[in-house]
Amino acid sequence: MVMIQQNMSLYTDELSPLLDSLIIFLKREIVVYRELQAAISHEKMILMKPSLERLLESNSKKETVILKAKMLEDGRLKLVKKIAKILDLEENEINLTVLCSYADPDQKKYLRECQSILGGLLADNREMNRNNKEILDYSRNFLQGTVDFIHSLLSSSSACYMPSGKMRHIARNGKMVQTEG
Repeated sequence: MVMIQQNMSLYTDELSPLLDSLIIFLKREIVVYRELQAAISHEKMILMKPSLERLLESNSKKETVILKAKMLEDGRLKLVKKIAKILDLEENEINLTVLCSYADPDQKKYLRECQSILGGLLADNREMNRNNKEILDYSRNFLQGTVDFIHSLLSSSSACYMPSGKMRHIARNGKMVQTEG
């Protein structure tokens, strides 16, 4: 019995600081995903009233936030790898719900809180990105239609506009040749 308690204590001594570190990583990710949410929201405002300079600035800021998120994710994955080794589990078996079963009550509370906040942020960010994509698709299709219309006007050989804005038909140049037989 004493041996089992010693193993559990060693197990908890190794795992507890890693779970604390994971909670810190998750809280940092929450901050970054909120930053990303603000960037996506700002991007929508720019898309509604576009300016190339503002759009480039928005894209740059969004890329910076995404890079921060990627770096935090890499750190979190390394930590999960260590936790998986201690728990003798595969990395893909580790999620916050599983970790809650190994955490002390305070850690469990923070892990569940982070899970809830991150889940909501990720869902909101996905939805906002989808909406921005729809705005961009609509704009692109509208612009393509406009370009096609202008192209059809410019390439039309039978009509042109006079300075008054009225359309004048242009006589065709050349001869029509028809051969029979």
